Amino acid sequence: MRRKKSSCIFFLIGLLLFSCREKEKKVVVAPRITLQSTLPKMEQSKALLSDGCIVLRAGNDVISSMFAQLNRTDKTFSHCGIAFEEDKKWYVFHSIGGEDNPNSKLRKDTYEKFVGFEHNLGFGICNYALTDTQLQKLHNIVLNYYQKEIPFDMQFDLHSNDRLYCAEMVYKAYQQALGVDTFFSTTVIKDFKYVSTDNLFVNKHAHLLCHVNYCD
Repeated sequence: MRRKKSSCIFFLIGLLLFSCREKEKKVVVAPRITLQSTLPKMEQSKALLSDGCIVLRAGNDVISSMFAQLNRTDKTFSHCGIAFEEDKKWYVFHSIGGEDNPNSKLRKDTYEKFVGFEHNLGFGICNYALTDTQLQKLHNIVLNYYQKEIPFDMQFDLHSNDRLYCAEMVYKAYQQALGVDTFFSTTVIKDFKYVSTDNLFVNKHAHLLCHVNYCD
């Protein structure tokens, strides 16, 4: 696991060094939508969820901070997953590696665990106008990824499908469900193409429903 973690760190450092040499794009920050203080923010946010929502979070560790810096237009969030309600409970399917997930297999965590304040600075919810048919197909695709136990892609290779990093999993699941490859944009740095977290919610299709900052 130490070697896997080191590989991830070296990749991030290298990509960030390339990024710093480029002309910086204007950086924006996802707007914060204040929830009523009479109820816990996490519980209130659950009312905004619907199947297929992308749940975003900002981790409070160094690796998460580095991932956020790979975003080119909005550096708010570092990780993401897709939410579905199963047996009257909300779950987030997401691909993650590192110490928090030693076997690197795609995970299915409760919404509360995914956005919990213990390891996060905040979170957001983003949705898209999909039909019931598209949502069902999206759910089937994500379940297939989960059942196949697809591992986290430490090489961040967008061309391979047997391993998926977090934003790549969301990107490819939506592509398959919608049957198009232009729904999301990608980011390119020094001829290296990847999907960043902000590619998923900073676009014309996205509706950012909330951004909760635990520090507020």
